[in-house]
Amino acid sequence: MPTHHPRVQVTLDEQSNGALAALASRERMSKSALAAQLIQEALELREDAALSRHADARLRETARWHSHDEAWGA
Repeated sequence: MPTHHPRVQVTLDEQSNGALAALASRERMSKSALAAQLIQEALELREDAALSRHADARLRETARWHSHDEAWGA
């Protein structure tokens, strides 16, 4: 049955292939399904890191820090 999802061919070294096969077996998944899941997780982590860097840069540009006494009126 044809799929509507794009396909990507990846070549792994023997150690990575063995680790992927063992993890897929433990998770009761196919290697390709696990690889797709791991790629999605990695993309999300990269996106989170990029957004965090952007937020940190904006905070450095606009932040005004207050002392404890200023904040709590002590």
